Amino acid sequence: MVVYSFSQINLYNQCPKKYQFRYLDGLEREFETSPDLILWTSVHWALEWLYQQVSILNTPIKADVLWKFHQLWNDSIAEAGEKLIYKWDQHEDDYLRRWEKYLESYYDKYSPFKDTTVIATESMMNFSLDKNTGSESKQFRWIIDRLDKDSEWNFIINDYKTNKKLPPEGDDEYREQLTLYAYWVQQKYGKYLKNIKARILYLHFDITDEWEISQESIDNIVLKYTSAINKIENSRFDYNMWVKDAFPTNQNSYCKYCEYQNVCPLWQHLNIEDEMINGGDLWETTIKKLIDQYAEYAQKATEATKEKDAIKDIIIDYAEKKWLEQLFWEKYKISVSKTYNYSAKDLNALKDFLKEKNLIDEASDIPYYKINALVKNEKLSSQEIQTYLDKKDSWRLSPWKKD
Repeated sequence: MVVYSFSQINLYNQCPKKYQFRYLDGLEREFETSPDLILWTSVHWALEWLYQQVSILNTPIKADVLWKFHQLWNDSIAEAGEKLIYKWDQHEDDYLRRWEKYLESYYDKYSPFKDTTVIATESMMNFSLDKNTGSESKQFRWIIDRLDKDSEWNFIINDYKTNKKLPPEGDDEYREQLTLYAYWVQQKYGKYLKNIKARILYLHFDITDEWEISQESIDNIVLKYTSAINKIENSRFDYNMWVKDAFPTNQNSYCKYCEYQNVCPLWQHLNIEDEMINGGDLWETTIKKLIDQYAEYAQKATEATKEKDAIKDIIIDYAEKKWLEQLFWEKYKISVSKTYNYSAKDLNALKDFLKEKNLIDEASDIPYYKINALVKNEKLSSQEIQTYLDKKDSWRLSPWKKD
């Protein structure tokens, strides 16, 4: 049985092929431990320790919280050793200075923590999205940062974010996460709670995003993630049936940082040595030279097409104004002919109309050439054409060598 998480589903949405490499092919990831990751875990553990003390009525002073953070940070730094890489010319002091400020601000804002009743901290959630079907296939697992209860029996899901980028308006990824958390809270503590609220704490910006989670939003998110898991399950089934493109590649901005470039069909050729290609009596070259050669030809063809289309428009305009059907110069002549193309104004309305006239079989998929054939063969009246179709001019230029 596969147990899913947000990271798995987001990875599949980012690139199905990357999901395959990591979760099906079992390719080990080789990555350096980053100070941002250590900072994230150290801050989470420090706040977990803080609220564990609060829950046993032993609220620590600010200095103790900072001391705990430094202890966690130093232990993680020592464990990382040479794997720890600082980037963008930043150093350890840069991280410590920022996060001491963040924790101090957080402590000052929420102390003395008397209004907080902590239900759980860093609690592992295990639940099924198949509650109403009796199936246990869509298992979900994640960790909730902190769950509180207020005086009015509202349960509050807290999630700490250490991002240095604030999500823009309309980015609902985090809200979806906490809404699915609410589904777990509802299952586990339903008889105790009145309402469920969510609170995202952006520590870098000292901003809190808080809202009440409705039953409708929970139902919608459960349906969305159930559908997402169904999609992944279908891909996994195809993969097990040896379907080659069960997990397709998806080229995007994340490719630049992907650890699977050496095996990815999109990037693997960067690591392959150049190879000789034998074209018979015509030429012998390498595949990588052909890549550049083909691209150059394609670029020239594109530019030529643009120039040809521009010249075509000028010739058509000239011929139409002069009422000419053939134009001449030294070597060539060009025949100019005009026809009409038709397209549906409303595709569904056109389909219903053709069914009534028993013509739908003649235009089952209704591509433009079948619609044109209906008009050409006089299967539709002038009034019907005006009602259901748009008419556009279509010009054709045919070059010939002069006799």
